[in-house]
Amino acid sequence: METDAGALEEESLPGRLGRRLWVYLVLNRRRPIGRGEIGEALWGEDTPEAADASLNALVSRLRSAIRTVAPDVKLRASGGTYSLALPADVFVDRERAWTAIHHVEALRRQGDSVNAWAEAVIANEIAARSLLPGEDGAWIEAERRTLRDTELQALEAIGQAEIDRHRADEAERVGRRLIAADPLRESGYRLLMRALAAGGNPAQAGRVMDECRSALAAAAASPSAETERLYREIVGRSSRLSSSAG
Repeated sequence: METDAGALEEESLPGRLGRRLWVYLVLNRRRPIGRGEIGEALWGEDTPEAADASLNALVSRLRSAIRTVAPDVKLRASGGTYSLALPADVFVDRERAWTAIHHVEALRRQGDSVNAWAEAVIANEIAARSLLPGEDGAWIEAERRTLRDTELQALEAIGQAEIDRHRADEAERVGRRLIAADPLRESGYRLLMRALAAGGNPAQAGRVMDECRSALAAAAASPSAETERLYREIVGRSSRLSSSAG
């Protein structure tokens, strides 16, 4: 956490449980959270017998750490629940990534490929950061999956924006990154085929399609109708251009 008064570094939080508590409170800051739910988020099935006392001490230490750099951030307790109150102008990076990825399509529809690219880059860079490395738990894994999907969606958006900006080489690089990151995600193959076609190399789409079919076949699947349709469009366009040139 960074403020005008300074920064609260990770090591200043009260241990690993303090980090878990802080992240959980920030992610769920728009609602009060019951003590039982917090206990589950902190300890899972290994909740200690003295969980209430441990949570009270942990909250007290977390409040003290926050107060050193952000006295206007309030961790409130009421009726067996806790809630985190942040200033109206606060910037939460995870929420910024989510907002950015949803702005991209609107910007593309407006023909603003430059800002669409910029928003996609912001979403990708934020989502690619690690979350509580070394920790586990159902809610942590769920959040990691959300961030991973946001990261890949942002890569797709970056690649499409590169095509819109007539930067086919960059779009091709992004497409290959997507495929390497998730060989079963068809959007990477579609992006790469579009990038190759935009760069004047539509004939290479056949090799990409073969790679897509092979990867999916290994998982007992086959390309979607959308992927097949795009491939046929690129091949058909290439054939028409070749006929015209002849």
